[in-house]
Amino acid sequence: MTNQPTQPASGGTAKAPQQSLGQGFRFPPWRAPTRLDALLFFLALPVGLALMFSLVEIRLTKDVPYNEAIIYMVLHMFIAWWTVSLGCYLIKFLCRNWRPPARFVCVMGFVIALIPAAMMYQTLGNYYETISPAFAANWTGFQQPSWDFEYLLYFVRFSIPALPLFLIGVYGYRLLTGVSFFGYEPRFPAVQQGDSSAEPRWQTPRIGQIGDSKLPADAVILAVKAEQHYVQIWTNEGEDLLRFRFSDVPATLSASNGAQVHRSWWVNFDAVTEIIEAGKKTELKINDELSVPVSRSYKNAVREHMNLSQAPA
Repeated sequence: MTNQPTQPASGGTAKAPQQSLGQGFRFPPWRAPTRLDALLFFLALPVGLALMFSLVEIRLTKDVPYNEAIIYMVLHMFIAWWTVSLGCYLIKFLCRNWRPPARFVCVMGFVIALIPAAMMYQTLGNYYETISPAFAANWTGFQQPSWDFEYLLYFVRFSIPALPLFLIGVYGYRLLTGVSFFGYEPRFPAVQQGDSSAEPRWQTPRIGQIGDSKLPADAVILAVKAEQHYVQIWTNEGEDLLRFRFSDVPATLSASNGAQVHRSWWVNFDAVTEIIEAGKKTELKINDELSVPVSRSYKNAVREHMNLSQAPA
């Protein structure tokens, strides 16, 4: 069993660090991509890679005029980049309920893009063979795409080195801009930059936001549990059972530092005093009488959010 004590935030005014990548790098806060991000990632980045590779003579562009080689490399890179990106978007959509890490999405997207990319490379090569004699000479004898096992092994062997390059592009852009095209939007409140003189980052969740209660309206909500058409609410002033749809709780309390961590539980992260892990089970301890279970699908995101929101500035 692993117990990880935490320091409940007081008033939510502490500075919040950026997401960390190992020990030496930090990701900026997640943000949604803009049109400019799309232009940079899907156009500028592959063009830049193509220009870089054009400086290194490869077999197919040997003795090919530089301008023709540049155009071939740009088209080649567009095929690779866009095909793998489409594969990633497909994996991201199919796994939207599981929400795997972006690296899993990228690897699987890369794998399913191999065959379509091979077929498009064949078409590009056949076209360039008709317009460039030097390219045609290089293309002659080049192993042509096919469905046989020998070619697939050949193509995979020469394609695998492109995977680290694609991952560098994805995570490098994430590191520089905060945009993750193939990652999922965080389920929890964004950890924001701030200073001690600023307004609190989050609003304190009050039971009065849920409905009329026997408890004081300004009682601070610690946790909420679904009970059919009702919700059981724990506060710093006691407990109460109110008629309210649990599915509406996250939206109603969205301005607070809390989130749904289980299909039946919502928790105020500022109230958590300890993270308890026993085997595959994870719980967030509020006090001696109350611990909130965390679903496996939420576990990594919960741990990351707790570390981010409660780490010292």
